[in-house]
Amino acid sequence: MLDGMMPEEVKVWGFTVPVSSSGRRKWPDALRAKAVQTILAGAGIRETAEEIGANKSLVALWVKKAGTSGKNPAFVEVVAPVAQPPSASPHVNGPEAASSTSCRISIGAAAVEILLGYPADHLVEVLRAVRAAQ
Repeated sequence: MLDGMMPEEVKVWGFTVPVSSSGRRKWPDALRAKAVQTILAGAGIRETAEEIGANKSLVALWVKKAGTSGKNPAFVEVVAPVAQPPSASPHVNGPEAASSTSCRISIGAAAVEILLGYPADHLVEVLRAVRAAQ
């Protein structure tokens, strides 16, 4: 502030954030959770931190802590496919198509089966969307 006075509180994303006389902010849990959800949905940590006026390392710590809280698994189960005999037909349709997957990833109740040759950049987006839905 121009007069050297610090505000007692600021508004961020509709939340009231108390500010101490030293300028430190006491981030409400609900705001922290919203920031983490925003990042897990695909927003960048740096951009989110800048938007709310927080240090990016602090916001990264919120994300790290949220990952170990049990709400979002830090690790996911990866199940290798069972070896199947080659199909007589080069074009497999129906339930037999599942045998052409290279792996299956389970995140909570969701399962993602990845076909051989599936583009890695698309897979990253799919996994982000599944994780954000948890």
